This record gives sequence, C-alpha cells and structure tokens, in this order.
Amino acid sequence: MTTLDTWAPRENFVQSGVAPDGKFMSSRDLLLAAGPPSLEALGATATAATLLAESGAAQLAYPIGLISGFNIGHNKQFARFFEIGSDRSYFLSGRTVGQASFQRPMYHGPSLLRVMTAYYQDLALPTAVLPMFPNVGLANMQNPHDVKVAPGYENIFMNLGSDLFDQPMGILLYFKDSNEDTMGAGYLEYCYFPNHGFGTDANGVVINESVSVQFERLVPVAVSGIGLITGGLSDVL
Repeated sequence: MTTLDTWAPRENFVQSGVAPDGKFMSSRDLLLAAGPPSLEALGATATAATLLAESGAAQLAYPIGLISGFNIGHNKQFARFFEIGSDRSYFLSGRTVGQASFQRPMYHGPSLLRVMTAYYQDLALPTAVLPMFPNVGLANMQNPHDVKVAPGYENIFMNLGSDLFDQPMGILLYFKDSNEDTMGAGYLEYCYFPNHGFGTDANGVVINESVSVQFERLVPVAVSGIGLITGGLSDVL
C-alpha cells in the first residue's frame, strides 16, 4: 500500500490488491444464470454451492451462455439543498433503483424471454409453461399463477403482454478471473422486463433480441473468493 510519504510515481504501484499482469476479469469469466425471484423466499443459504449445484441435482439458477451484451447499473436519488448567504450545500440521500439490459442472438435454442423464465412452471392447459431444468424454486414458488395469455411456445417466447411476465424472476451474476479463481457473486431479485425487442436487416446474419430489466435489489452472495484488500486507514494517511 502506497502512503503519502512513500508515493514514488516512477518506482512503484499505488494500489494494493491489483492483480499481476495476465490476471484480470473479462466477459469470458462472467457467468449469468436465471432463477426464481429471490433467495430469501427459498430459505436458501446465499453461497455459491447453493446457487450452482452438481450436474443432475436440483439447481437454483439456469446458466445462460449465449449473451452478446450485458449492462447493469444503479441510480440513487439525492436531494441537494443550498442555504441563503453561502455557496455551500447539503445532500439528503434517497432510494436506489437498479436496471440491467441483455442482448442475445436468436440461435438454435431458447429465446431470451424463454431462458429468463427457465425456472417457472404452469401446467394449466392450453398455455402450459414447463421448467427448463430441475430446480429448487418450483417447490417454493411464491405465486403459483396459471398463465392465461400465451407468452409463446416451445423455445420462442415473444409476447411480453403475456401475464407470465407479471411474475418476477431472478438473475445470478458469478465472477471469476482469468485464472478461474472465484472473485464474487450477486443475485438480482424480483426482476421485471419493461422492454423487449428483436430485429435484423437485409444484410444481417442473425436476428438479435434484447430485453431491459428492472430489479428490486442486488443481493451479494458469499463465495470463497481471493482476498485482495490489504492495509487500512493508517496505511493511507
């Protein structure tokens, strides 16, 4: 850890915990997975082992591989107040709102809306929606809703007006580095899809699909990660 007394711009690094050359995080090392609305409702321990079980066992989240673009962000409300007779100001913090977006080529397999609802099960005909994988969310479904308006059939869900999408979903984010060491994980709870679209053009090779997501909160997930943070306040000042 560089201190104000030892700072030498031409001799040493400033920040501790930054990986050496060749060790970094990239899109290749990020796993996205879709699951039930929340971890708390399942009574699940928020650990990596719970989220991604052994192959063949009941899992919590369904891994999504074919994602060509992904963004996530938070917006926090602030109210700023000035006082008469001064240039200074005060801030009052408000609520935080999260949003994300996903892009995916429509390939031989489930569409984006289909894979986002992978855990859901509704056996009422004629709009039966079957789960895509054996998962622990089925036994703890918060709102076992019978879908009335079909979202689509088989692998292609394209009708955002279906009442299926009145139900929330969840999304897992799982990070590793280029050495395949676990860095961290989080779960987006109570996800809804306010926007969905797909399109191409005359020269297009694939049809691209996109969806925007509003989520209620991001819950950090405990993992056996690499300790990167060293030093304390006394090392800085």
